[in-house]
Amino acid sequence: MIDYRNQINHLHNWIQSANNQLKAGAFAIYPPYDAQQVKTQIANLASYIENEYPFYAHVLRNEKDNLFFPSRMNPSKQELNLAAFGEIFVIIQHIYAEPINLQFWQNIHPLIQQVSKQLYADGYYSSAYDAAIKAVETRLRELFKEAKPGAPLPKEPSQLIGALLSDNCPYVFCDTSDISGQNFRKGTKEIFDGVFTAYRNPTMHANMNYTQKEAFEQIVQASQMMTILTQGEIKK
Repeated sequence: MIDYRNQINHLHNWIQSANNQLKAGAFAIYPPYDAQQVKTQIANLASYIENEYPFYAHVLRNEKDNLFFPSRMNPSKQELNLAAFGEIFVIIQHIYAEPINLQFWQNIHPLIQQVSKQLYADGYYSSAYDAAIKAVETRLRELFKEAKPGAPLPKEPSQLIGALLSDNCPYVFCDTSDISGQNFRKGTKEIFDGVFTAYRNPTMHANMNYTQKEAFEQIVQASQMMTILTQGEIKK
């Protein structure tokens, strides 16, 4: 993430400098080596944003080769192509303001957003997921306290899940009057058990290093789990 942010910062500084030259009425002319460095940086940025902004990545790769041409005033130098520069300017300005595409967060449960969104936006993907699954566990503990006030609070998530999501347990989140609802409840409990076994327990014993894609997938799963834990009610 640091390299990605540095790449964006370098290019943002360059486009601001070039834009200031143009606004002042000066020609933006560069030695060939400097022009090639800019093109290389743009190509690198396109690789970084391939998953986040695929359309932008495509445009940057195409327009970097149109960005410079031999200067009319000094053919040994490179001059900016203003049309290509305008496209690249807008793209880099957007990416500088929002280096990580956060649109999917609009569909994430608000309780997960509160603890994870900023961590994800800052590039701390493992921490973002860890915060999300901890929020799910916290919600399980809240429901247990509501369902069984005064009872000892289980230490393990599996015990909380068993106490709340098993058949005939007090937390009701679906209609179990038919086989379809019964299967949904059973399957939901198995999902909770599986997620906490596969992801929550390992994070407590080791420094997990999730990629952006892995964190995204698991945050979406945590959001679904949180929705289940907030749409139902305790039946006493």
